[in-house]
Amino acid sequence: MSDERLTRFLTWAPHRDPSETERVLASLMTSLEHGDAYHWTIFEERSARGIISLIDVRRRHRLWTLDRAEIAYWVGVDNHGRGIASEATAAVIEHAFKQLALHRLVISHTSDNPASGSIPIKLGFRLIGTEREFFKKNDVWHDMNHYELLVEDWIAISMRNSDERIGR
Repeated sequence: MSDERLTRFLTWAPHRDPSETERVLASLMTSLEHGDAYHWTIFEERSARGIISLIDVRRRHRLWTLDRAEIAYWVGVDNHGRGIASEATAAVIEHAFKQLALHRLVISHTSDNPASGSIPIKLGFRLIGTEREFFKKNDVWHDMNHYELLVEDWIAISMRNSDERIGR
């Protein structure tokens, strides 16, 4: 979490000492305990390659049923472009829809990081819009692209992929 090439797109600055990393991990554990987030470490060949999370898990808002969450991910710079985040995201999507019975998933990424946007497109999400000047970091405003996937879209994609695998 100390690589500036990675953290320029994240909500934290590069960690300069282990106590900063410990604070981030403690906040992840707190959100897990409250049930509004789930976090997984992405491993390959017994080495941690990144983190993927379901954040802002919201079941209800007053009388509304929401059953939605946002997927957030990062992988180490040395692992970019290898499909690791796509594979982990596909697994989290399946978990979110099958085990957690969510209805809607969202993925957002800064417009400055188009590679991150290739993942939701590859997995069948649709772009729902760009929020201009969504956040400010290091005195620079950044736009944010938002994508969504509904459970019925995922089921249709899964069925198409299954048909293709068996040659229909």
